[in-house]
Amino acid sequence: MKDLANDDPFEMVAVSNPDGITEQSDRETARCIIEEYALTGFSAHDIGELFTSPAFGLPNAIYRRRGDDFVRDLILGVFGARP
Repeated sequence: MKDLANDDPFEMVAVSNPDGITEQSDRETARCIIEEYALTGFSAHDIGELFTSPAFGLPNAIYRRRGDDFVRDLILGVFGARP
């Protein structure tokens, strides 16, 4: 791996899912997001707020598509309250 240079591009690049957005893809993506934030010390409450905030585009898009119960069940599953 090379060192970063001043002229390296640091912009994010999005890649679309070739199968489109499905409930399963939202479930897997949301769970990964929840696990990553949990591992960095965020509480279940903090992660829930992250999904409801428009400032966090991907989590918020999942929240708007799938609703509060969908996200809450995944958060509780990661934190051990539900399978």
